[in-house]
Amino acid sequence: MLARNLDNATWQEQQYTIEEVTIRQQQKKADKHKLLRRRMMVVVAMVLATYMYSVCRSADMVHYGNEIIALQRQETQLINKNNELKIEVEQLKGPGRIIRYAERELGMSVARSNIYVKAGVAKNSHSPAVLASK
Repeated sequence: MLARNLDNATWQEQQYTIEEVTIRQQQKKADKHKLLRRRMMVVVAMVLATYMYSVCRSADMVHYGNEIIALQRQETQLINKNNELKIEVEQLKGPGRIIRYAERELGMSVARSNIYVKAGVAKNSHSPAVLASK
């Protein structure tokens, strides 16, 4: 009986060691799976972060593109307005307008018979005839 108890004890120890080994192997597998899951989660998180960054950058590019288009439209409008104002200034500076204003508001008239213009180049650049031609 003593031998039988000894054999049973040895057999139970072997069972415990086999169970412990299988438990350790299962824990190692579980640890490997946990490590693999963690690595996968890190990779997925990095991919998502990169994707979100690219989405934000493209949204910024679209926003700045729209601002550039709006500024180009405003520039075109201002250039057109500037050209219109230049034309208006030239019309207001014209001698015909000044003559009309002098005749209407001031009661003046142009003496067409007293206007002298000398053709050609004069030696004396301060003479009244040269000044009238300018």
